[in-house]
Amino acid sequence: MASQQLARQFLSAVTNRRTIYHLSKKQILPDSELVQLVQQAVREAPSAFNVQSSRVVLLLGKEHDRYWKQTVVDALRSAKGEKAVTASEPKLQGFAAGAGTILFFEDENLIKQQQETYPSYAVNFPVWSLHSSGMAQVYTWSLLEAEGYGANLQHYGNLTAEMLKQQYNVPESWRLQSEMVFGYPESPAGEKEYMPDHERVIAYGHSDETNA
Repeated sequence: MASQQLARQFLSAVTNRRTIYHLSKKQILPDSELVQLVQQAVREAPSAFNVQSSRVVLLLGKEHDRYWKQTVVDALRSAKGEKAVTASEPKLQGFAAGAGTILFFEDENLIKQQQETYPSYAVNFPVWSLHSSGMAQVYTWSLLEAEGYGANLQHYGNLTAEMLKQQYNVPESWRLQSEMVFGYPESPAGEKEYMPDHERVIAYGHSDETNA
């Protein structure tokens, strides 16, 4: 019975985990508990050969605001010009309205070490690294949702990665994968359409079959 209850709680968390853009800075958890929650999510996320290559930088308060109001803006202006900044301003302001940003990285040095140690799998390790990052992200997102947060996932790393390394002394081997903006959900997620389950999940065989 206890395991069934846990399963229902987990399913509720992953079902309710949705992309939410209308966020505010209303506090849900103290910073110390929030950091512990993210640490736990990243720690428990699986990785190939237990390489544990996922890395996270958590931006709160002024650092979160700095990222969306200054770092992204400066990077966008440098790469695409002032018109791109003007066009993106409403969206960037929406991200800045949230409470924090979680930057997900993968440590490429560990991936290279695995490739050298297991050369027969070398071509697979970069792909498995992306799998690990994705699982760390969804674990974190689901735990945030379970605590009452809303979140959305962004990808400005191609513009901001080098600036982040300078601002926060991020190791050169860390490659930015995504930014998770989170905060108090001021509006629910919109309706989501689902494909038919039978088109996405196919089962063969039966558990009660024997080899006799």
